[in-house]
Amino acid sequence: MLIRITFYAIISLLVLNRGINYAQESDTSDANGISWFPIPFAFYTPETRLAFGAMVITSFKLSNQIDSRPSSVTALAFYTLNNQYEFSLSPEIYFNNDKHLASSELNYAKIIDKYYGIGNDTEEIAEPNYEARNSLIFFRFQTDILFKLKLGVIYELRYFNIVDAMQNPFLTSGNVFGDEGGLSSGIGFVLSYDSRNNIFYPESGDYYEIASAVFSKILGSDYNYNKTFIDLRKYLGIDKNQVVALQIFYNFVGGSVPFYDIPRLGGDEIMRGFFSGRYRDNHYLAAQAEYRIRVWWRFGLVGFAGVGDVARDITKFESNKIKYSVGGGIRFRIDEKELWDLRIDVGFGNDTDGFYFNYNQAF
Repeated sequence: MLIRITFYAIISLLVLNRGINYAQESDTSDANGISWFPIPFAFYTPETRLAFGAMVITSFKLSNQIDSRPSSVTALAFYTLNNQYEFSLSPEIYFNNDKHLASSELNYAKIIDKYYGIGNDTEEIAEPNYEARNSLIFFRFQTDILFKLKLGVIYELRYFNIVDAMQNPFLTSGNVFGDEGGLSSGIGFVLSYDSRNNIFYPESGDYYEIASAVFSKILGSDYNYNKTFIDLRKYLGIDKNQVVALQIFYNFVGGSVPFYDIPRLGGDEIMRGFFSGRYRDNHYLAAQAEYRIRVWWRFGLVGFAGVGDVARDITKFESNKIKYSVGGGIRFRIDEKELWDLRIDVGFGNDTDGFYFNYNQAF
């Protein structure tokens, strides 16, 4: 396992270093303060094999106020030797002196995902893979209602097409709800409080958010269900180079939920080290802490630890089955003004591990 992780790190660091040099040479800022960062990258996981891609990060401000929030647009594309690919566009725009926030995500991907069933103690199976196409349009608009408090609306439209169940015993049984894919269309609300001193690298302040959406056939959805997210974060600056970040995350669903939209434990943001969806159920609760330190020039290091689990009901969490996540990572600052970072993380869980390449902080 250590050799495999080291191999991942060497590949990514070599390409990351080359990409950073290219980004610094190609980075441009016009008279309006628009910055561009083209970043080529590569990564390797057992699921994707070797992957190549590029992202372009654009940062700008629509307000002349010194302390106004920067807007950004991120475009990303990659292709893997496992014949997977993904294209995404993610704008986040602050306007009218930061009183309004509009963000969206447009995504299309060919994925080889895994499904192990529902519950917190599902067993390993020989053939967990299945192939799907995922098309997503997500939109969010918020406006100020009180000091640092924003209220808004969200809309999600997803078409999930299961192209090949492969040899997955659950999806070939015909007993899994949503095993043919379909359209999900839902609308809801989002309420957030944000006192972070910086949205990309917070050194102090809090971020609290609750978002809930209802998916209904009235909106054109093939399924009737609801899902809710609660995200609570706090940032504690020890000194100018050290930060402790804390997070509690809760995601739950109700109704007739297709299996692919049931809350998934794991991924590159929380419970790192677990394959996203290795465990899934109607309720997913997790907490994590991360220590961040700037060590030299543009480089930083992080260490993190977390606990979490899934359950059928909020009262059904079992203390003896709680999962853990520990690990660390490297940060490289590509924008000293807005504090943009690229990150590489290695996470370890209960008899599992994961390697991640992304931009900005995990939370």
